[in-house]
Amino acid sequence: MAARHERYQVTGSATSPKLGLRYLPSKEVLLRASVGAGFRAPSMTDLYRPVAVGASATLADPVCMAENDNDLTYCADIWETRTFSNSALKPEKSKQFSLGAVFEPSNQFSMSVDYWNIEKRDLISTLGEDVILGNLAKYESLVHRYNEDEGLEGCDYDDSDSAICFIELNKQNRGRQKLSGLDIGLNLRGLKTSVGTFGARLNGTLTLTSKKQLGDGDPYVSDLGKFVNYGVVQRWRHTLSLDWEYGAWGATLSNNFLSGYEDQNNAIDTNTGNIVENNRVKAYSLWNVSGSWEASKGLVLRAGVQNLFDTAPPFSNQAYHFISGYDPSYTDPRGRYFYVSAQYRFK
Repeated sequence: MAARHERYQVTGSATSPKLGLRYLPSKEVLLRASVGAGFRAPSMTDLYRPVAVGASATLADPVCMAENDNDLTYCADIWETRTFSNSALKPEKSKQFSLGAVFEPSNQFSMSVDYWNIEKRDLISTLGEDVILGNLAKYESLVHRYNEDEGLEGCDYDDSDSAICFIELNKQNRGRQKLSGLDIGLNLRGLKTSVGTFGARLNGTLTLTSKKQLGDGDPYVSDLGKFVNYGVVQRWRHTLSLDWEYGAWGATLSNNFLSGYEDQNNAIDTNTGNIVENNRVKAYSLWNVSGSWEASKGLVLRAGVQNLFDTAPPFSNQAYHFISGYDPSYTDPRGRYFYVSAQYRFK
């Protein structure tokens, strides 16, 4: 049993309890469970950052579309955005539980499976521009136009001009999020042979549920295996490593994998007025290799190659991030690169 108390000058305090249980029915099997609560205070950026001016992806203005016979070549554009902080934000809170088991039939092999379930409320979030323009009945107040006499800087009033001056993006406590999944671990170690000692490790997560409310009172929308608002949750991800040791020498071959998903699929070609064809983003798999040599007691030399096969990020037509052609939130555009390092430990 544990508890943590946090106190913040601006947003108040909270106590987060946690209870954990362990049971050993035999020396090979461990059963475990936990339940607890969490608390995340808004950051200084969330609370006090000055207004940031940016730009949206290419999006259609529904008001313009209604006035111009749904002409995307005329009504789709990159709109100015202004992002506001919010000093009145409340902290996010969560509750979670997990159930799991560890099976270790020998000193050389172990396997673990854990089910986890998390629910968050009062999410600190900023709505995406596509969400705002896609639901003007609810979020029209966040779209500021020239024909609205609001006295806003840079939005000179013109009764005849219904074009967008800027879209307001503000931090708010909005809605809830529900997630659940399985963490899976396999560990094989200490396999001694005439050519060295081998081992292997696999750590993977299978997400079963990931859904959130984009705004208070909105229905839950799943982003599991599908790009929604500003991101995606891949259904499966893992890290895999194969290890080898022989005297002073060692090597590791590793793999990082993320499963594919349904793309955002709302980017617009303003030259033709067409929405891009539906795309499914391919799985992203990177292999890395490294080697080490213990040159002397305390001195270890290492060298390696990241992205061994020079794998490019999978194509994405996402229109949320300003960079186009791939999703920069989880990919690495650098390609293959090499590194060397030396470590010396004083005793």
